[in-house]
Amino acid sequence: MSETMEKPTHGEPPSKEEVAQRKRDVKTTFCCPYCGEKLKKWQVPQTVFTEWPNEFMYICLNDECSYFIQGWDAMAAMGRHCSFRLMYDPITDSCNPIPISNASTLRDGIVEEE
Repeated sequence: MSETMEKPTHGEPPSKEEVAQRKRDVKTTFCCPYCGEKLKKWQVPQTVFTEWPNEFMYICLNDECSYFIQGWDAMAAMGRHCSFRLMYDPITDSCNPIPISNASTLRDGIVEEE
């Protein structure tokens, strides 16, 4: 498994078709379909409010990722000061947004790969 995928040039986001293909490949690449960075293994906090059955998810923590950057604009248009990051759920093999209030949110749950 490579550390990153081929990244778009000059900060341009990949095409919708390329993102769709990358999403299908996430289960083998563990790379963000938007920026190509390796996803970080995140331990799901186990609280009375946790709704996920997973022990771990995988999250893109690249602050330059187009998904993350565009999230600020999308949420601001709705009057909210927050964004979202891409989260990969290995149980459902799906990519989903996970809301964040600032760029450091979720970083304390990152665990090192063995």
